[in-house]
Amino acid sequence: MSSSVTSRLVVGDRFRDFADAVGADTFSRLARSLDAGDLDTVDGPVRVVTGQGVGEFEVSYLQDAIHRRQLDDRIVLIHSADRPAPRQELHKAREDNVLVAGLTRVDDTTYEAALRLHDHNELLVDVQDRVHVQGMVAVEAARQMLVAVVERYYTARWPQQRYYIVLNSMNTTFSNFLFPVGATLRLTVDESEVAEPSRLTFRTTVEVQQAGRIAAAVGIDAAAFAPGLLEEKELRRAKGAVASTMDTALATA
Repeated sequence: MSSSVTSRLVVGDRFRDFADAVGADTFSRLARSLDAGDLDTVDGPVRVVTGQGVGEFEVSYLQDAIHRRQLDDRIVLIHSADRPAPRQELHKAREDNVLVAGLTRVDDTTYEAALRLHDHNELLVDVQDRVHVQGMVAVEAARQMLVAVVERYYTARWPQQRYYIVLNSMNTTFSNFLFPVGATLRLTVDESEVAEPSRLTFRTTVEVQQAGRIAAAVGIDAAAFAPGLLEEKELRRAKGAVASTMDTALATA
């Protein structure tokens, strides 16, 4: 960062390859520069825009470093603070793994949210060694978008029940690379049957949009079942799978 720079992008450390390729900062690189005083002579204002992998926790650290170096009037952080979808809507136990934030209803059949990538997301910790984000992120984001929309806007009509959401099919088309900056999840309900509270069905399309382009489109057919409808069938088939496994193992022993 130099005095000629008026804006800068910072992304999570997981996206180091992307940062190197496009001339952005990673969180740790920017934090070290601030703490070392390397930016004390920068001319302002410099606007630092946060990309994926930089959340409230990291922003708080950067803001503190800026304040301690008395750079508040010269370095300004620009951070989108969309609220991640809550655990009860996504069936996820760790906030690190939530990919949906700022969910809103556009009209009767259309819903939008921001893609939100935590630096320690389960799909990134094993490998993220390319400039673009791997395709499974888009697939999982679409799945989470479906679950969040169904939970918030449909099954919430019967709050006394906790529904099981079952995927019947997912068909994905990739059109463009997805990069670790802002992106939008747009879900359209193409068809639904919600008159019977015990079983709701949905046919949806989720688009992952970035920079005016569709990175991926995921068609999802799913159903939401009230408690009690699946347990007997699930248990019966689980026992059948165990019996088949045991028979095969004993036959080859």
